[in-house]
Amino acid sequence: MSNFTSDTKIEIFCGTGGVGKTTLATARAVSQGKIGLRVLLITIDPSKRLKQILSLDDKDAGVKHSVDLTNDKDQSPIDTILMSPTQTFKEMKLSSQRSNKILEILMRPNGGMNEIMAIIEVQKHIDSKLYDVIVLDTPPGKHFLDFIKATQKIDRFFDKSFVEIFKYFGKKFNKSKIGFTPKKVIGLVVSKGLKKLLKYLEVVTGKEFVEEFVDAIFTLYENKNKFLAALSFQKHLENSSSYELFLVASTEQQKLDEILEIQNKSKYFSSEKTSVLINKSIKNKLELVDTEKLSDEEKNILKYFNDLENKVNSFSQKYFGKFKTFNESLSTSPKQQVLDLVKEWDSYDKN
Repeated sequence: MSNFTSDTKIEIFCGTGGVGKTTLATARAVSQGKIGLRVLLITIDPSKRLKQILSLDDKDAGVKHSVDLTNDKDQSPIDTILMSPTQTFKEMKLSSQRSNKILEILMRPNGGMNEIMAIIEVQKHIDSKLYDVIVLDTPPGKHFLDFIKATQKIDRFFDKSFVEIFKYFGKKFNKSKIGFTPKKVIGLVVSKGLKKLLKYLEVVTGKEFVEEFVDAIFTLYENKNKFLAALSFQKHLENSSSYELFLVASTEQQKLDEILEIQNKSKYFSSEKTSVLINKSIKNKLELVDTEKLSDEEKNILKYFNDLENKVNSFSQKYFGKFKTFNESLSTSPKQQVLDLVKEWDSYDKN
C-alpha cells in the first residue's frame, strides 16, 4: 500500500450542476499558482467543463497539460488533467493486462469505475510529491458522494463481494507453476460449485461473455494490490490539515437546498475544514442601481433581487457557518470568467 503523506493539500470542490463549480475550482488553482505553489487541477466531472475553459480536446483527456491563463511571466503555469478512467487504467500497467470488452466498458467515463479510477489517479499524484496543492473538481450532486465512497467500494469489492472466489483463485494461483487462462479459470469456478450460474449466464449472454467476465475478474484480482493502494487516499482525508472541502451553490433556493443535503451527507468531513461558496451573486451590481430613475415596476424587480440576496445571506449564516459570496462574472468568455474569479479568491486568501 502507498505510504501516507500529508505534504500535499487536497482542495475538493463539489456542487450541483450549473453553479459554476468547475470555473471556481479553476480560478482557485490559478490563484494558488499566483502565490508560488505547485498546483495540479484535476476534473473528475464527466461533463468536462474544464475542457472548454482551457481550450482542450477530447483527445487530451487523461494527459497532463501545463496551462497558463494569466499570461503573467512571474506566475508558473498550473498542471491540469481531464480525468480519463481508460488512461488511468492503462497507466497502472497491470500484469497480464489483456484486451477485455467488459473492462473497456467499465473504464468509460460513465461506465461505473469512474470514481474508483479517479481515486487511484489522485493518489498517484499525492505519492509523487510533485505538488503543494491538488484541486479536485468532483462530479456534480450525489456523484460527489460516490467519489468520496470510492475507497469503500474498493475495500468491499476485494474483501466481500467476490471474497470466496478470490480466496479460491488465490490459493490456486499461488500453488500453480503454470500460467492461467480464462478457460482454466472457468474450470476452477465450475469446480467451486458455480456451474449453474455460469451456465445461466452462457445461455443468456453467450459463452464469449462468460469468458470475458471471468477474465475481467481474473485481471482485477491478479492486480488487487494496485487497487488497494488507493485506500491511502482515505487516510489522507483523515488528516484535517491535508484537505479543504468547498461546497458550491448559487443564489437559487433550489441550489442551496441541494448543497445543504450534500453537506448533511458529508459528515465524514470536518465542519472546520468545510466552506460554502455562494456563486453568481449580483449584490454588488444591485448596489449601483440609481433607484431615483426607476419606475414602480422596476423598483419591485429590484426589491425582489435584493430580498433574494439577503435571503441567501441569512440562509448561509444559519446553516453553513463558513461561507463566501462570489460575484457573477458578466463576461461571455470562459477564460475571462476564471480570471474575474481569481481576483475574488485573492481577497478570500487575504481574509
